[in-house]
Amino acid sequence: MNQGPKRALLYGGAGAVLTAIGLVAANTSAEGDIETLLSSANVQLRLAYAIPANDLQGKAFTSRVELIASAEGFLASVERRAPGLACTAEFRGFASMMKGDFQAAATAYAAAQRCADCQAEQRDVLVFNEARMQVLAGNGEAALATFGRHAALLDRRFGHQRAIEEAGILRALHRNTEAEQRLAVVVADGAAAPMAWLQAGREFERLGCSDRAETVYLAVAKSLPIADFHLARLKLQQGAVDTALELLGRAEAAVPAEVRRLVSEEPDAWRALAEDARFKQLMAPRAATPGR
Repeated sequence: MNQGPKRALLYGGAGAVLTAIGLVAANTSAEGDIETLLSSANVQLRLAYAIPANDLQGKAFTSRVELIASAEGFLASVERRAPGLACTAEFRGFASMMKGDFQAAATAYAAAQRCADCQAEQRDVLVFNEARMQVLAGNGEAALATFGRHAALLDRRFGHQRAIEEAGILRALHRNTEAEQRLAVVVADGAAAPMAWLQAGREFERLGCSDRAETVYLAVAKSLPIADFHLARLKLQQGAVDTALELLGRAEAAVPAEVRRLVSEEPDAWRALAEDARFKQLMAPRAATPGR
């Protein structure tokens, strides 16, 4: 999953619940206090999420730690006044994730699903988050079991995403044949979103299925030009330097900011081109376009 959708799933369910609480809160001052506390926790957690966990020396950023602690204080107050809210449990999970306690995060996301006020769309988000935290905690089998228990409901909206994430888990467990089967379901569906195809291509590449990855990248490039970037990297790994540079140039012309960001995030992947004049020209800083 690209970062946008991943973050939306990771931290997207509580917003609707906050809105619902806000509608109720107009009736009583106590619930108004709950709304304020949850909104405050929401703000603190979002601010903390925007801060890296550690500085360049590996020390935790004090401001981030304090923001998370402050949010947890607000949540504790809500739990005393109104125990059992899905939103509170979800925020607890998010705070635990940022502290690196992934098993506690998974437990909190599972608890949120059991809350009486948990809505259907929020529950889907929580299942993904529970499984992702289990993976980060080193419990891939538990993550697969979580997806399996909720497959019927998830597949109404997020079937392709479930298949792709399961493929990644299976790959990590060295169950490559099963991973390929999950991805085959995605690319066999002509109605699958282009981003789902791109994600499937990345997983095929990670599995070592270069031919299948190339086929997917070529199929989706017209809809998502960044696919040319991924195909360029694949071709460079295969030693086809000229083809890689041509594809990289095409991607850079279409989505320059995204290409430059991805290159900067994967310096080792492009090290073979570091001294190539064509690569240097593609990556050279561009002058800002004059305003009119």
